Amino acid sequence: MMKMVSLTQRKGMTLVEVIIASAIAVFVTAGVVFLLFTFARQQRLAFIEAQVARRADRIQDRIMDILRSASRNQVVPFSVNDAVPGQPSGKEVFFYRIIFRSGENSPNQELRFDPTTHAIIYDPDRSVANNEVRLDGALAGTSLSRVEYVWFAQGILPTGAPDNSLILVQLEVNDQGLARRSWRDPTKRANWVIATRTFAVNLRQY
Repeated sequence: MMKMVSLTQRKGMTLVEVIIASAIAVFVTAGVVFLLFTFARQQRLAFIEAQVARRADRIQDRIMDILRSASRNQVVPFSVNDAVPGQPSGKEVFFYRIIFRSGENSPNQELRFDPTTHAIIYDPDRSVANNEVRLDGALAGTSLSRVEYVWFAQGILPTGAPDNSLILVQLEVNDQGLARRSWRDPTKRANWVIATRTFAVNLRQY
C-alpha cells in the first residue's frame, strides 16, 4: 500500500510583510543613530561647559593671587581712558586696567584686559619691555572658549566714599555658541555656554 505524503511548501514573504519588516528596520536604525547623536552632542556640551568654567576659574585664581600682593596705598587711580564704554561720563565705575605696586619701592605692575584681542594681560614690571604674559596660560590658545570681558572697580565704603583696600573684579568666559551650534543658532547669546565670576580682593595694608 503506497503511502502518500503531503509536503507543505513554505511560502515566501509577501510584499506587505517585506514593507513592514523594512519599516521596522528603518525605525530601529534611526532610533539607534538618534541616541548615538544625542549622546555625542551631550558629551560635547559637557566638555565645553567644563572648559569654559575651568578657564574662568583659572583667571579668577590668578587675579586674586596677583592682587593680594598689592598694597592698598600703592594703587594708581583708575584712568578714564581705561573705562568700560557705555558708562555715564564722569561716573565711570568699571575699568579695563589696574596699575599697582606691592610696596613703596617696588615696580609698577599692571593687569589689563584688551577688548580687541580678548586677552587678559599681566605685566609684573611696567618699566621692562616685552615681559607681559597672558594670564590664562595654555588655555589662552583654545578655540573652545573666549574671555568676553574683565572689569576692575574700586570698593565703596558705606558712606559712599571710595575704599582703597578693596578691588572688585567681574569677568565672563563663554563659548560663542560653539557647543550648541549644530542644533541651535550660535548668534543668539541665549544659546551660549557662559561662566561669570564676580569677586572682591582685599589689598594689603602696607
